Amino acid sequence: MSEVEIRKEDLTLELSRVIAAPREAVWQCWTNTELLKQWFCPKPWFVQQADMDVRPGGRFNTVMAGPQGEQFENVGMFLEVVDGERLMFTDAFSEGYVPRETPFMTGYVQLADVPGVGTRLTWGARHATEADRNKHLEMGFEEGWKAASAQLDALARSIAVEGLRTEPAFAAKVRTCLFFREKGEEAASFYTSLLPNSEIESIFRPDPDGPVLVAEFTLAGSPFMILNGNPDMQSSYLTSISILTEDQAETDQLWQALLADGGEEGQCGWLKDRYGVYWQIVPKALPRLMHGNDPESAGRVSAALMKMKKIDIAGLEAAA
Repeated sequence: MSEVEIRKEDLTLELSRVIAAPREAVWQCWTNTELLKQWFCPKPWFVQQADMDVRPGGRFNTVMAGPQGEQFENVGMFLEVVDGERLMFTDAFSEGYVPRETPFMTGYVQLADVPGVGTRLTWGARHATEADRNKHLEMGFEEGWKAASAQLDALARSIAVEGLRTEPAFAAKVRTCLFFREKGEEAASFYTSLLPNSEIESIFRPDPDGPVLVAEFTLAGSPFMILNGNPDMQSSYLTSISILTEDQAETDQLWQALLADGGEEGQCGWLKDRYGVYWQIVPKALPRLMHGNDPESAGRVSAALMKMKKIDIAGLEAAA
């Protein structure tokens, strides 16, 4: 979902990227020992042991193991814990603020919501000396943290829908069905991240180890389902999802999110996302200006609209 940004500034090394999962799921990956072990070191290395007490002064101990039997033990302690938002930890102390002889770094994690996309992860390390910073670089900081954060992204996406039913619920009497060639589960997860009051309700895999066949979800309270696995699926304007936005900021945010990673702009507020689904992003101002009591004003608004791709509310109001 997002390019990785690396910052090397003085004694600080930092990685930033967007994780395509809710902040709560990313937080779990950082604070649950069994989840942390699944992603925290780049393969083929793995976390052999993890022992955490997630509170200021609590332990943060790990043992990393390599493919040739190598072991790297790190004893540390949490300095700061802001639930769901921020962690700071260090190997300068062990549990209970007991000083250690050879500290290497202090790490920090900051999580922030990215509306319509997921979670911005900022993960950094501060070092006491230039020698320690250079050692971290030589150990493979950049490629290692990129690989680990990609593993975090995959795990957070998967646990975001963990615990959902494995059979279709078919709870809604009427539900719009979108037919996909592939990536139906990924699309459902992305769509439900776009708007409040949206969630995946159920997923169904005929083969427990295979792809999702049916994903049922609500988008701003409206029921949808994705039927996955149609190799002959062709995109068409005959079906589109229309979203009525409150203002220009929401219009811009949804437009950018839906165009990301291969979407295509259309005219008059239409676009096609990277999965081939068509959308109409319509500000509330458009029907208000089009359906007033002045036909000439409505005509000018219509003419202005025809020249637009993303709808510009200020441009419509100027034409009116």
